[in-house]
Amino acid sequence: MGVAGGVLALVLGGGFVLQRVALRMPPPASETALRAAVWLQRYRFVTSTFTLGGRTVRGECLQDWFQSQGSRRRGAVLRLDDGFSLVDIPPHTLVAKGGTAVDRATTPLVLLELAGCPRLLARRLDTLAMGREGLVQSGNTLVFSLKGTSLRLALQPHSNLPVSVGVVGGGTRSTSRIRFSPMTTDIRRRMTRSLDTS
Repeated sequence: MGVAGGVLALVLGGGFVLQRVALRMPPPASETALRAAVWLQRYRFVTSTFTLGGRTVRGECLQDWFQSQGSRRRGAVLRLDDGFSLVDIPPHTLVAKGGTAVDRATTPLVLLELAGCPRLLARRLDTLAMGREGLVQSGNTLVFSLKGTSLRLALQPHSNLPVSVGVVGGGTRSTSRIRFSPMTTDIRRRMTRSLDTS
C-alpha cells in the first residue's frame, strides 16, 4: 500500500505541476467577470432605475422561454413604468410598443443593457472572460463593450453582485441601479400579459 500511495501522490503532484506550468492563470478581471456572470445567470428577473431623456424611469426585465414563430425560444421582455414594452426573442423577433418618443428613439440594445437584462450581460461577460481580453477592472467596476456600446458594471465588494450598469452608446449616456428578484408565477404572468411575440 505504501508504494501505491507514493505513486498516486507522485501522479497527482505531477498533474498539478503540469497545470501550473502549461495553463495560463486567468487575469483577475476574467475571474471577477465570471463571478458577476454567475449572479446574472442565477436570476431571470431584474428591476432597474435609470435616467432617460432627463427623466427617471423604472424598468423590469424578464428573461424566459417564449412561444414565438411556432417554437419555444429564449428571450427578454422589458417593461418601463411609462408604458413602454420591448420583446426581444432572437433571432427575428423585436417588438417595441408604447412609451415616449425618447423610449422609442433609444436603441433596444441600450434599453436592455440599462435594464440589466441578465442573459445579455452574462453572455458577454462569459465570452470576454473566456477570451481573456476586452475586460478592464478598476476596483469594483468592470468596463467592457457590447456591439458599439461601452458598459461599466459596478459590483458589490467581495460578492461581485452587479449593482449598477453604466451605458454610453447609441446616443445615450446613463447609469442604472439594478436589483435581482426571485422569479414568481405572479411576476411571470404580469410580465408576459398581452405580449406580441409574432
